[in-house]
Amino acid sequence: MIAIKRTFRRPIIALLVIAALCAASRAASAASPRRILSLAPAATEMLFDLGMGDRVVGVTEYCDWPPEAKSKTNVGDMMHVNMETVVSLAPDIVFISGMNAHIEGQLRALGYPVVVVGQDSFEEVCDSMLRAGEACGIADAARDRVEALRWVVDGISAKPGGKDGGKPPRVLVVVGRDTDDASFKKTYVAGPRSFYEDLLNRSGAVNAYPDDVPYASVSQEGLLRMDPDLIIELVGDHGAANIDTATLIAQWKGVKDLRAAQSGDVAVIRGDAAFRAGPRYPLVLESFKKAILHGARDIKE
Repeated sequence: MIAIKRTFRRPIIALLVIAALCAASRAASAASPRRILSLAPAATEMLFDLGMGDRVVGVTEYCDWPPEAKSKTNVGDMMHVNMETVVSLAPDIVFISGMNAHIEGQLRALGYPVVVVGQDSFEEVCDSMLRAGEACGIADAARDRVEALRWVVDGISAKPGGKDGGKPPRVLVVVGRDTDDASFKKTYVAGPRSFYEDLLNRSGAVNAYPDDVPYASVSQEGLLRMDPDLIIELVGDHGAANIDTATLIAQWKGVKDLRAAQSGDVAVIRGDAAFRAGPRYPLVLESFKKAILHGARDIKE
């Protein structure tokens, strides 16, 4: 029994020893870290946008934007990170998001400074970019970039109200569903505590989902109770990406008593950018405005 415990402890001890050996060099570069590890796609986009792509030494398998990020060392997916690879990269600092905050303690135990990026609103994106700049020794450049980003978003943002300035449309944002199931018994939608709330408000709309949660699963009956004016379905670069928009809209028409489906008020926005609150926020906001204010129904980011 003792031998078994020792066997399991060896990898952990080895990690701690290697991490301790790297601590001195990390302390020297703390003011301006040269080796950055990003364990969240949104953080990776922020770092590259701030001109720190050459400092990034490792990313997750989901960090695929910009394309240069895919050339970095892959440390696993967001939820299951290979800590041996992390230690071998000897990062000076690690960026994570709220989605994988469960590994923050483990990273700090290994001696790595950790920055958690927020992505529940545009302001959280801006704040995260400012903190990234501060942590990486480019605070002034980060402030300039964020100021420019805010200027662009403010210019794009719509005034409150619908297309004619009247009552704002009630819009339901669908972030996922089983496209092989015509019953719509489980459709995942964005609630008021997600960053889509911000996008809807800046597009002159309100969220049709009433409960104060980030995301929720609703049944067909739930869809009928909400009866939104417009449905925006987000399609990433995987999964339903190969299904054409006409087919997706036809599936919605199968929900007979859903007003938006029957009137053709279903918009499809394609691309992974719509699933990440980061520096591509203006692009996503433009797509939402096209769907809500200009009647576009097939939008590719």
